[in-house]
Amino acid sequence: MATTQEERQPGMGESMLSRKVIVKGDTTYKIVSKSVTEYHFTVPYILPDEERVEVGQIFSIKDQGLTFLARVLNIEHSSNYDGHWDTTMKGTQIFDQDQIFNRVIAEPLGCISETGGFKKTRTLPTKFAPVARAEINEFKFLRQVMGDIEIGYLRNGSRLVKDIPVALHSEAMDHHMGVFATTGMGKSNFMKVFAASCMRLAARGESKFGLLIVDPHGEYLKGKGPVKGLVHLKKYADGLVCYSTDKNNASDPGVEELMIGLKDIEPSDVALLYDWSPAQKDALEAISRIFGRDWLSDLNRPEGISKMVSENINEKTAGVLSKRIKNVLDKNRYINDIRSSIPNILANIQDGKVVLVDIPRMSDRSELFLLSVLSRCILDAYKEEARPARKNCLITIEEAQRVLGSESNTVRFETIAREGRKFGVGLCAITQQPKLLDKQLLSQFNTLVVMGLGDRNDRSQLEESAKQDLSSMDVEIQTLEKGEAVISTLNIPFPIPAKIHRYERYLEKLQEEDRSEDKLINKVGFRPVVD
Repeated sequence: MATTQEERQPGMGESMLSRKVIVKGDTTYKIVSKSVTEYHFTVPYILPDEERVEVGQIFSIKDQGLTFLARVLNIEHSSNYDGHWDTTMKGTQIFDQDQIFNRVIAEPLGCISETGGFKKTRTLPTKFAPVARAEINEFKFLRQVMGDIEIGYLRNGSRLVKDIPVALHSEAMDHHMGVFATTGMGKSNFMKVFAASCMRLAARGESKFGLLIVDPHGEYLKGKGPVKGLVHLKKYADGLVCYSTDKNNASDPGVEELMIGLKDIEPSDVALLYDWSPAQKDALEAISRIFGRDWLSDLNRPEGISKMVSENINEKTAGVLSKRIKNVLDKNRYINDIRSSIPNILANIQDGKVVLVDIPRMSDRSELFLLSVLSRCILDAYKEEARPARKNCLITIEEAQRVLGSESNTVRFETIAREGRKFGVGLCAITQQPKLLDKQLLSQFNTLVVMGLGDRNDRSQLEESAKQDLSSMDVEIQTLEKGEAVISTLNIPFPIPAKIHRYERYLEKLQEEDRSEDKLINKVGFRPVVD
């Protein structure tokens, strides 16, 4: 771009500091410093709104056949004067505005070769190399590293790059995923978009894992008011199986009433619901030995407590166990001795479908009990010899700090977090407070979807546990808007800024999608859903 320079040479008595160089019409930025781990470049201190530089924005630096990518970490006021005395007031004017500017501090993400390959960089661009906002051509390599579960678009600052959909990898789901955001930042919307993409894959025969969602809030099935649910994605209904504890919901087409058999329940499922004394824990562990597989039926008979006492269990302890277990059965009316939904749930998960268990108005304790039963049955089934073509599994846990917290006693979920990937079983932990999760367990999560988090302790917990370095993105994460996310996963070379699809809009586009199209992902890339 042509430039016009106006230069005033210092005359007699003039200091060299009074020299002014004004460049008009030149919007090219230049690298001015600093190292292989941090780039600095300068921009005018006043820019039109559409050209403002933002934290999180990605810039490109072209130098000697390489294109370096760098993400903005911070923006500072600066000037050409030592001591920054340029802001000293002179009368009613700020002194020498022509010599002030903004300094942009960015971190290198990597570089793109002339052939389009991306790699981490071990060098730095030449000083004064030109810097420009990264455009679609600089992002095309991302199409080759995205997965098959579409969730949104690449976001460059606050701008969308709609030619680059962001998609997670099915292969990484048994390595656990975490979804973290404060209230109102879009966790539920993300999970519905995620589930809708999984339904599409399942209906097309392309699914690689089954997804279990236990919904205590009644928002995933039919939604509420203008907010749609998963049953509204009729085009890919073949990829969804629904169960509900609500008889009204269970009367709808495609929704089955949830049933759990007495023989599906083990004493360990009750163990996580209460704080037990040492004697009560010992008694609970002895129940299976005393009564066998029909322990629930036998324990509730009049002679149940007497039989426990005859096995050297204190009568008071036996009474507490009997009362608590009876309370669990009374509050969970879906438990019966006639039939069970669990065999069908397992079969559908292993077929790679989305299984939604709708449990509206259920208490926290009852929800944990049901989740414990389902998770144990899934893990036990996956520990057995795999049947041909069996898909892996991902179990979602709302308010995950209850079962993965540092002070929780829920050994089952800890076992899945530590060992589940060996058997193809992953956890999707959803929480507003990642700081309450056990650090060692969180370190097992290879995919993190981080939305707005205002609490510094929450962000620190994720920064310490993430497989990719998130520490430099602290400012960006705390300034994320609703629906925006930073996604860290091992299959994508750096943490990706994303804008999650709004579910209702995504739903419309999926309904209109031509099912005769090519497969969802190939070497060319996605057919993006445009908002």
